[in-house]
Amino acid sequence: MKKSVKFPEHHLGERLKFLRNSRGLSQVELAKSTKLSQSTIAQIETGRKDASISSIKAIADVLDVDVASLFAAEDVFVFDLKRLRRKYNHRDKLTPHLYMALGKVVQFARDIKFTE
Repeated sequence: MKKSVKFPEHHLGERLKFLRNSRGLSQVELAKSTKLSQSTIAQIETGRKDASISSIKAIADVLDVDVASLFAAEDVFVFDLKRLRRKYNHRDKLTPHLYMALGKVVQFARDIKFTE
């Protein structure tokens, strides 16, 4: 019997921190780019403050992600298509790993008759 894998749930702040770090930004740099204070960024990341819609939009824009990816549930996988399309605008630019992964996604879509 296969063991099911449960993905950990993360709150908005943890997702923001992960994305900020993956982009190589400090809290100060993110704050400056979003016109928010560093303490506001820190409070959002630690869950001590709820972000306004305008703050979330500004943060998503600076982190170059769709707002939806900040709130994806554990069973929803949101591809970072905005960055993916900009970086890989032709199949010749895909890395071998990404090429294979996308091929598997396409094959899966065919297998479940997604395109019909």
